[in-house]
Amino acid sequence: MASGLAFAIFLLLYILLFTRRVLMDIPSQMYTLQQVCKGEVAMPPTALFYVLGWLGALGQYQSKIWMGIGAALTCAALLTARWWITRRIFQNYLGPKTPIPYAGLAFVLAFVCSLPTMDLLGKGWYIIGQPSPNYWMNGTLLASWPFALIVFWQSYRQLLQPEARWWRWMLLWLVALVFSKPSYAFVFALVYPLFLVGRHGFGRTVRLQLMPFAGLAVLLALEFYLIFWQKDSVYVKQFNNGQESGVEVCLFGVWRLFSSNIPVSVLAATVFPLGTGLLFWTDVRKKLLFWYSWAGFLAALMISITFAQKGAEFTCWNFRWQTYIASYIVFMVSTMLVLAQIRTIGWTWKTKLATALFALHFLSGLAYLGKIWWTRSHY
Repeated sequence: MASGLAFAIFLLLYILLFTRRVLMDIPSQMYTLQQVCKGEVAMPPTALFYVLGWLGALGQYQSKIWMGIGAALTCAALLTARWWITRRIFQNYLGPKTPIPYAGLAFVLAFVCSLPTMDLLGKGWYIIGQPSPNYWMNGTLLASWPFALIVFWQSYRQLLQPEARWWRWMLLWLVALVFSKPSYAFVFALVYPLFLVGRHGFGRTVRLQLMPFAGLAVLLALEFYLIFWQKDSVYVKQFNNGQESGVEVCLFGVWRLFSSNIPVSVLAATVFPLGTGLLFWTDVRKKLLFWYSWAGFLAALMISITFAQKGAEFTCWNFRWQTYIASYIVFMVSTMLVLAQIRTIGWTWKTKLATALFALHFLSGLAYLGKIWWTRSHY
């Protein structure tokens, strides 16, 4: 019942955005799918969203209406999957009893957003320069989000107590993550081995846990070729005017184009998580989950700061996608930590203030959706 209601609301959201013709990445991705079906370009290696979109449209790729239906159904299904996984993570961490229903809280979490900065008044930008905890406008990112949450949560459980056989599941989830959108895989590859070896040494079980990273390296190298060098790649053939592309180190090179003050942009996106850490520092600093989520967020920021795509796609800032997922994870973890505090100490001024900060991000999310509806632009 709850899953059906969540799906219906998410579907309505995308129907409203599509009929309003809001500028998003999803329509252009569906157009790429049409080109793939016509044999004009190769299937992008981030194929999951395109396959699901094709299925949602019942294979009617020549019809814009059916393609829109397919995209709306796919995006709603992906958001529902993320909602369901978030709810299960809440229950797994906090247990079955809680003063706030997990289903409702996970649904509200789907609409939290970064707070606006002065760039809204100066340039009309709301979240484009910020690592917001939600981003609804890119299909391949949405396709990767559920797998990123699974990888994060299951790897956290492995940090608590490693199991030698889990490497098979890790490899499966990483393959799914890479072929939906590999952005968060880079974060995981940077953070998880450090935490695993740091906590458990380099014994046999740990070495088995690290085996999938060899497969991950091969998959990422294959995706690099298919995206940047393959002549029939849409990124080469169309986006980059037939020229091979690649990756370069360009510190803050793209981010500064979309934010007039990068520290303020990061702060605006993390008021609630930072507030949670400060308000309950004595307790949360002892939590592995707190440090693991924040390490992932900082790694995501460093990737976004350091790398850029060469050629015509430079200003697309394709090395920012992992920041949205990592920010969502920090919000999810902070929400669980606040719920644990409410259960322990009740509704004190600290828990009330943390709840108010969370509500501020939720109201910002509603305001943002209103803004993109009015302006027809997701910026």
